[in-house]
Amino acid sequence: MWNNLAGELVLVDLTAQEITRKPCPEEVLRNYLGGRGLGAYLLLRHLDPAVRPLDPENILIFAGGLLGGTRMITTGRLHVGARSPLTGLIGISNGGGSFGAELRACGILALIVTGRAQCPVFINIRGDRITVEDAGSVWGLKTGEARRRIRKLAGDERAQVLLIGPAGENLSPLACIMTDVGHAAGRTGMGAVMGSKNLKAVAVKKMDSLKRDVPEAAVAAVKNYIARLKSLPCWEMWTTSGSSGWLKWTDAQGASGAKNYRQVTFEGVETACGSHYRDLVVKHHACYNCPIRCRAFVRIDRGRHEGFVGDRGEYEPLSSWGPRCGNADGLESIYLINMCDEYGLDSLGTGNVVAFAMDIYDRGILTGEDTGGLELTWGKAEAMEELIRQIAGRSTRLGDTLSQGVKRAAEIIGRGAEEYAYHVKGLSITIMDPRGFKGTGLGYAVSNRGGDFGYVYAKPEYTYTPEQALQAYGTEKAADRLAEEGKPAMVRQCMLACAVIDSLGICKIPEFGMLLDFDVKAAAAVLSAFAGGEFAPELLMKIGERIVNAERLLNFRFGATGRDDTLPKKFLVEPIAEGPCKGSVVRLEPMLKEFYALMGWQEDGSIPLSKQRELGLEELAAGPALPLLR
Repeated sequence: MWNNLAGELVLVDLTAQEITRKPCPEEVLRNYLGGRGLGAYLLLRHLDPAVRPLDPENILIFAGGLLGGTRMITTGRLHVGARSPLTGLIGISNGGGSFGAELRACGILALIVTGRAQCPVFINIRGDRITVEDAGSVWGLKTGEARRRIRKLAGDERAQVLLIGPAGENLSPLACIMTDVGHAAGRTGMGAVMGSKNLKAVAVKKMDSLKRDVPEAAVAAVKNYIARLKSLPCWEMWTTSGSSGWLKWTDAQGASGAKNYRQVTFEGVETACGSHYRDLVVKHHACYNCPIRCRAFVRIDRGRHEGFVGDRGEYEPLSSWGPRCGNADGLESIYLINMCDEYGLDSLGTGNVVAFAMDIYDRGILTGEDTGGLELTWGKAEAMEELIRQIAGRSTRLGDTLSQGVKRAAEIIGRGAEEYAYHVKGLSITIMDPRGFKGTGLGYAVSNRGGDFGYVYAKPEYTYTPEQALQAYGTEKAADRLAEEGKPAMVRQCMLACAVIDSLGICKIPEFGMLLDFDVKAAAAVLSAFAGGEFAPELLMKIGERIVNAERLLNFRFGATGRDDTLPKKFLVEPIAEGPCKGSVVRLEPMLKEFYALMGWQEDGSIPLSKQRELGLEELAAGPALPLLR
């Protein structure tokens, strides 16, 4: 029944300049699907823990979702996985656009890259022909110009291109991989892994459409899925503003991490918010086969960037460069986000580390001597812009330090800076203050990726009714974002559901942002229709559990323990001083204990042999196997 969704595993060894191909075994599809699940399987099976993130032997995986490139909407997502140079743990990144769909249209489930080329190269995929070609002429270029030139070198202006910018070439742990204009696989430093291999880009273009029978049931399932989306009250908001307007919502909850979490509200939030600039939109754009079109290009009509046209940006990057940096000018945030894209920097993580620098500058930990005379006062856009250049180029002592991310930067700076470096497992946490969103806080702590909202997406804590919460989690209090009761069960469900959706290649905006499909019933119906077999939601959730546990086994292989499942001290001991969340702190330990029990883990957070056997992970957990695709 996998015929319509099958594909190849393609290994490109850049050191030996060898390409190996083989069909992906049906057993792997059945147990891990594709995308993120396939990436976790390949890394757990093959990556030796002695391999460091920037070693040639690190395995870099580009995996389209199992439904990628089909008629199912919003299935252009691409998973990128490797050992992370930012955290030292599993690197999990997910990018939008159309690259993942085009890769799947060439019959490839995963492109696996190892080794290091002697000089800059790009991988050119044209249908079933794959070559490694010289990229010396584009090395050093920013992503916009490099994308244009790569298409010419690839021989097709319509090719989908993923690539790195100068930040990846300079091996910054904050480097991302641009998967399309305005779309990046970011957060965990995958751009630096790509740069360490002298790999500038991958271009892909199907030559003949992959012949796939589309069952009538699949056509009907997609129509039903779209109809459900369009009937939702939030349809207009998503198609008009995307997530760019959420800044005001977070602020109204009294739990926004303004000025590097010094404040829970921001006085300039109105003009920092993307919805304030709705009239500047010149064109909406979308990922592969997406009717939502939540992204947009804007033309700046005032200020020092008047005439600039670029991507509008979304909630998290706008929050990082806006309230988190004390910047009330959303137009400056838009420009800085696009600047990060050009340099190939994770716009969210870079905004967070700049906010950290501004915080400790304001506290006197960083001085003018440390910054080379740069005044890092709150909201000073010119200084923020200059720091982007220094971080991408690692061109100054400060830029090189900040390019390491908040955890390592704080360790280098010292003098008490660690207290203000808000991260989990080395990944800076996102804008939602965990004291005001207890499920999100627990999600930060237990995420295998580190302090990231999207790994768990605990949205039911502020969207479910008490009745829905009672049915789903056994208590009405789970629908109260300030309550801890019910949050372990919620986080478990959301975490497993996210693993499933990332592995199918479906975007989380329709699935979780709109449909709230955390029981994966809608996803199961679609997969069943396309695969031609019955996939119960319970079966998909068991696959999600297998994927999450595989990733945790990898983290433990790399040296993590249950002690890393925590939050920065501030959120555990310092109550919010004012507003709707006044007096709130995170009582993490009771939630963590219950979450471990629900996951079937031991009290120290490790995975017992019985759970490994239940999920079919015992053999993989024993250690990496023989070389790839042998």
